[in-house]
Amino acid sequence: MELHESVAHTRKEMTIKESSGFRLRLVKHEVINPKGLFSIDLINEGLKDDGTVNQTSTYNFFMTKEELQALAHGLTA
Repeated sequence: MELHESVAHTRKEMTIKESSGFRLRLVKHEVINPKGLFSIDLINEGLKDDGTVNQTSTYNFFMTKEELQALAHGLTA
């Protein structure tokens, strides 16, 4: 998915966990409207023995910056 040029620079992606047969990724970007809201995708991927993806589930959430910070703090506290 290609993001609008006004928010494309806010896109961040990271792998949270990867092990044999499993990968969890996070993709975050700001939405166009309302301002200050972020789209969060948690992407759960099942991996074959050769590392290719054989199943994907995506969970999407919308959060404010404060909610994201509370989530990050809660996960690391």
